[in-house]
Amino acid sequence: MIDLHLLYDTELPIRDEILQSQAAAVEHWVSPGTWFSSAQRKAIIEETRRARDGDDLPPWAGPSTVEGLIPSGHPLSAAIVDIIWRLVNHVGSLTHSWYTSVVPEQVSAGEYVEIVGLVAQASLVDLFADGLSLPRIELPPAKSGKASQEAPAEAAVSTHWVPTAPIVDGSWKPDVEAEVPNVRKALSLVPDERRMQWVLIDGHYVKGGALSSDFAHKLSRPQMELIGSRTSAVNECFY
Repeated sequence: MIDLHLLYDTELPIRDEILQSQAAAVEHWVSPGTWFSSAQRKAIIEETRRARDGDDLPPWAGPSTVEGLIPSGHPLSAAIVDIIWRLVNHVGSLTHSWYTSVVPEQVSAGEYVEIVGLVAQASLVDLFADGLSLPRIELPPAKSGKASQEAPAEAAVSTHWVPTAPIVDGSWKPDVEAEVPNVRKALSLVPDERRMQWVLIDGHYVKGGALSSDFAHKLSRPQMELIGSRTSAVNECFY
């Protein structure tokens, strides 16, 4: 496990929950995944950073359409690089027709979900560092091992573009077995990415269904919803 004190060289008071969740994420990124090797997963994180820092392209022009933008010998296919740049820079332009143009012709649904999970996780961690003017966390070497290639047998297309699996547990309403909301099932086709998504969210926000319970807070529920809605609009979160 990464030493929490090595994540950021700063005197800022960063909560332990944030440091622990980010350290877990970094270890997760360089480990073998469900459909991608550890080297490919590390490359997806690195390409997410390159897309965020690179010249902005219009959504219809992926890096593969610009000569020399994808280095020769890149560990990821041009199609995957194009998907990453679209997710990073133009997530608000995604449509179902775009999704069906890349799945399953260019990547499988499982591969797409794994890419989405990694891009979202890297975006959360890197934007946290960027917002505090801190260097982004340096990635350790990729670990050995093979992708598991295991998918939930009960996954099917229902309320999302991608197949999702039913999840009934106490993660939304603590200590109560119940089916979780759709947003909590979004990455369930690749369970490891779903779990890491919520490790990060719980570490940076509030755990599980705390807002659905008698959560003691200085803000009223309408005030929290107003702040959340405004933040989502500014960040182009269209869920």
